[in-house]
Amino acid sequence: MNINPKVIDQKISLIRKISMKSGEYEDVINLTIGEPDLPIPTEIVDQTILYMKNNRMGYPMLGGSVEIREEIVNFYKTKYDSSYDIDEVIVTAGATEALSTTLKTILNEGDEVLIPLPFYPGYLPLIDFSYAKSVFIDTTSDELQLTVESLKKHITPKTKALILNYPNNPSGVVLSKKNLDEIMKFLRDKDIYIISDEIYSEITFNNDFISVGKYHFLKEKIILINGFSKSHSMTGWRLGYILASKKLKDELIKVHQYTVTSPSAISEYGGYIALSKCSNITTYTNEYKKRCEYVYNRLNSMGITTLEPKGTFYVFGSLNNFNIDSSLDFALDLLENKHVAIVPGIAFGVEGYFRISCNKSVEILKIALDKMENYIKKYRLN
Repeated sequence: MNINPKVIDQKISLIRKISMKSGEYEDVINLTIGEPDLPIPTEIVDQTILYMKNNRMGYPMLGGSVEIREEIVNFYKTKYDSSYDIDEVIVTAGATEALSTTLKTILNEGDEVLIPLPFYPGYLPLIDFSYAKSVFIDTTSDELQLTVESLKKHITPKTKALILNYPNNPSGVVLSKKNLDEIMKFLRDKDIYIISDEIYSEITFNNDFISVGKYHFLKEKIILINGFSKSHSMTGWRLGYILASKKLKDELIKVHQYTVTSPSAISEYGGYIALSKCSNITTYTNEYKKRCEYVYNRLNSMGITTLEPKGTFYVFGSLNNFNIDSSLDFALDLLENKHVAIVPGIAFGVEGYFRISCNKSVEILKIALDKMENYIKKYRLN
């Protein structure tokens, strides 16, 4: 029996590998997985339980219930100046399924997908499964910002799509208005899809995030992806969504239907409550900001050059002031010697960096960073 070679060639991500390896140590501080530790808003849980008790759990409507799609449309229109209606929404089984559905729908063998570095590693296997090619755009010389100049250098006749992920995982960078405006204007007359992964849109610290959805003149080419796992700590609910023009949505929903049919009715109702009753997550955002600021300041005080994160709950540190050739070796050595688990930059396509997930209290982050500071001194360049 033969297996698809594209499947055989795939490996478990470094993030998962290091997280699993950290389980070997009882006192480990695991700062790898991007899972919020803050609780799900109580009203979401309480209202969903009542819904389960009082309603028959039948098959959900294809594409999502009218109620949740209305809330998604209103949310994006009110907050991000988008112009979608309920026939341009697909509610998915998480943002990952939304990405998978999108890439399966638009990609043909040999197509190229542009991905700015550093990138979320989950994109690559999905592109590979479609026999397409990932093309990376190095942003390390531009403070991890994609610019129109660097974008232009990588476009070829085979370019099918550009993936934007801002606020960015792993760096916390938010694309500047200037850069985003220039990129969108440049793409106006290009036959290139713009896939905007906005899963961290609600976790921004200075309200400077701009959704690609506001560029109405590109609507026919834009595919927006978002979800509830990061904003409302609803990781286990597996609930995301796609916003796309009616023409695009009608093709996307075919792949969605034959991949998962739909997310659960229970999760959909929880998402409806999240947007209709719990859309203000300022308390959560403030907590993540406090943690990220603490880690950012501590790392810089150690001599670890770090860009200040503008969103997400990640901090991305540079090892350029240290005698460290391999971010993976550094992460594994830190785990073995100090029982602190971080993710090496190479997992995100860039060497010489590491990511800390601030999914622990400041008190625990302090313990982890004390250990790191004590450990990293021996690598410091004079």
